[in-house]
Amino acid sequence: MTTQKARRLAELTNRLAETLMTAAICAQEIRTEIQSELDANSGAFASRSGNVSVRNGVPCHQRPVLDQSTLCVIWREKSLHLGHTRPFWVLDRLSRCPNQYVTHTDLLQDVWDDEELADATVRSAVRHLRTKLRDGGMGELAAAIRSHRGRYILSV
Repeated sequence: MTTQKARRLAELTNRLAETLMTAAICAQEIRTEIQSELDANSGAFASRSGNVSVRNGVPCHQRPVLDQSTLCVIWREKSLHLGHTRPFWVLDRLSRCPNQYVTHTDLLQDVWDDEELADATVRSAVRHLRTKLRDGGMGELAAAIRSHRGRYILSV
């Protein structure tokens, strides 16, 4: 493959990523509107506050959208640029399997491509991610990232 062809494919890949992100955001807005209409028409107990639904007294958070083309997290109508950092990729990995525990070994392999690093490496990146999210006005998302005995979960 020529360098020119590789650049063209990279450019097309970036365009596709941006288009897919826009489509995901639009789909989320449509889903929110439909759910609001259904809740209003059915009389179901649902309280909406941003992207939080309350059903049967239990809050249900919608998943964050991670835009790999801009390295931003979009959640509850807010956008936060995390940049090309380990915290961004940790959140990206956790959001791929929401509500499921991911081991520190899996995170080390998927984010750092190295299983030999210390557990403290993951703890530090998660702590840094939570801080960035809180500072960016996404405290509830930061609180949704939990850990238990070397396993991490994004509870949404």
